[in-house]
Amino acid sequence: MMLGPDQLVRYKEAARKAMASAIVDPDKPEVHRASAKWEHNKPGKDGLSKAEIGVYQGPGVGRKTVGLKSWPKTGEFRIQVKASGSFPNGFKEVPLRLVMGTDLRHDSGSGVYQEVGTVHLTNTFDNPRVFEFRGRIENIPVQPPSKNRKKIRPSSITITAQNIFDNGELNDHRKSGFDASWSVMAPRVILQSLEFEAPVVRVWPPEHHTRILFESPLRKTKTGEYAYAVIKRFMSRAFRRPVTKDEVDHYYRIYRIYDAEFDTLEQAMRETLAMVLISPQFLYHMAVDNAAATKQYELASRLSYFLWGSMPDKELFDLAAAGKLNARPVIEAQTRRLLADKRAEDFFENFTTQWLSIAKMKTVNINRDLFPRFLYTVHIGARLGQEQQFRPTIRDYMHEETVGFISELIRKNASVINIVDSDFAYLNEPLAVHYGIGGVQGLGFRVVPLKPEHRLGGLLTQGSVLVGNSTGSAPHPIYRAVWLREAILGDEVKPPPAEVPALSDSAGDSADEAVSIKNLLALHREKESCRDCHVRLDPWGVPFERYSAIGKYQPFVPKDKVRVRGFKHKQDKTLAGYQEYLKSIYTEEVDASSRVPHGPVVNGMQELKKYLLKERKDEIAENVIRRLMTYGIGRELTYRDRFEVKKLLKQSQENGYKLQDLIISICHSPTFTGNLNRE
Repeated sequence: MMLGPDQLVRYKEAARKAMASAIVDPDKPEVHRASAKWEHNKPGKDGLSKAEIGVYQGPGVGRKTVGLKSWPKTGEFRIQVKASGSFPNGFKEVPLRLVMGTDLRHDSGSGVYQEVGTVHLTNTFDNPRVFEFRGRIENIPVQPPSKNRKKIRPSSITITAQNIFDNGELNDHRKSGFDASWSVMAPRVILQSLEFEAPVVRVWPPEHHTRILFESPLRKTKTGEYAYAVIKRFMSRAFRRPVTKDEVDHYYRIYRIYDAEFDTLEQAMRETLAMVLISPQFLYHMAVDNAAATKQYELASRLSYFLWGSMPDKELFDLAAAGKLNARPVIEAQTRRLLADKRAEDFFENFTTQWLSIAKMKTVNINRDLFPRFLYTVHIGARLGQEQQFRPTIRDYMHEETVGFISELIRKNASVINIVDSDFAYLNEPLAVHYGIGGVQGLGFRVVPLKPEHRLGGLLTQGSVLVGNSTGSAPHPIYRAVWLREAILGDEVKPPPAEVPALSDSAGDSADEAVSIKNLLALHREKESCRDCHVRLDPWGVPFERYSAIGKYQPFVPKDKVRVRGFKHKQDKTLAGYQEYLKSIYTEEVDASSRVPHGPVVNGMQELKKYLLKERKDEIAENVIRRLMTYGIGRELTYRDRFEVKKLLKQSQENGYKLQDLIISICHSPTFTGNLNRE
């Protein structure tokens, strides 16, 4: 694989930026500070005090800001806030989120920010607490300078403190967008002070600098030898293996060129080590030779990049150096350690998102007239009616639900069969309200036991799947059928021929009068070009029909020829009024029965799940094995790999399909280790 000149330039810029952050100048830098205070005993707007922050709703509502006029180019920053909560109506917590970047404009949708962190306040004003947030200033977006009439506004960074309370009912209190007066009925953040400081200078130079330019008497007496030692140690970490003398000599010659050009060791070393960071040995996983010692380091890298998405830590390097990493007990212990570490969250996020294709959920255009409670929308300006950008949304929570669910299964070593059906869900309060489950409070996610009447469990009924495979107005049985066959059963579903007409986005749009989705599919199958594919797809999609476009259980629909109007404020007055209207026309029970190919008739989701767990369990487990192995080795599986997959499936069958044990078996397989465990 070759890098083009433009790619190399971009890589070099990124490498220089990284080294500028890692290696600092000898002189202690200027510390930049900013602060603000707010008084709780003075009245503010909308019935709140000066220090209170109501629910985040848009410009000037539900936030406080502090502008930075100066900041360092690089370095760690620290923000300390003194905060508490006000809890009317029995509420027990309120989330305070800090973001940094440009000013957030809801009317135009402009604004770029980096989330700094969130704390869930449970303490009251008589017991204020100080909370600390940290980050890297070079990661924060900057508002560029602008010219207003004849006045030039310099670059700036804005710290925004938000009250992102959400109990799933915010839209119940709206007329157009949010009703700001509702803030006094919801929990409020009491923000008494905010202090910013950067860079954080406890010890100078900082630890990330001394890990590279370490203390040594050679630095003053034999600078060349010291530079050689620095380069060698850095390269061993960057290449994730011991380096050869020829490799170090090459970069030492580069250092000598830069040393003659720059005034300080720090400057020359930044440029030299940036060159290391654009080398193929750093950018790619490369096999140097067939020596067992080298393969130990390759295995360490493969393990860490599989489960952390990052380079090996000291423990993995030490095991590789000792030649012990390939032993089954060691691989098992290390795999469990890596999965238990916080750094495994990137694996859960990336693997789950890729495997289940849940990112597309955020691209679905939800019909906000049909589902007025689902989205929080902008109520002024050019983006009137569009989704709020600068606060977590129900779709963000649905994404987190699915990632957290898979994380929970792996970390608890639960069975693969839970992806089809489980006795628990992974929810926070807004999602629980959305699904109709009571007793869950707060934005924090947790395991929630399920009852049969909840009609949830597993992946098939999660919002990320159902919304992502809908039209935004109605369920789409073909989208959902394709997802089930590909993501769960591991089938390859070919796309329809270009000349085949698309199934209607909603029942009735392709007919003179509204018809049920099942009848619409029957009409579609009458077309010869559609028949073959739909015979194999429709039976898998129809059982999803009792779940709406926004992922809620919906057992009734209007009768044929009856169309549904959207929410009208003048007519319905409130969302409760609109719900009464829907009940009056949703009178026809959904027909969700179908005969699965070469199988029985299943009526609805629960019967589909039972069939899958009884008849297709091995196919489901094999698909998970193939997905994990493909992700772990970073390539598509070949024909020869099928033997290893079958072997892993047999082991999994004997072990109750436990997910963490399955990952351990993959990490010890010859396909993953490169046969090192057989030497």
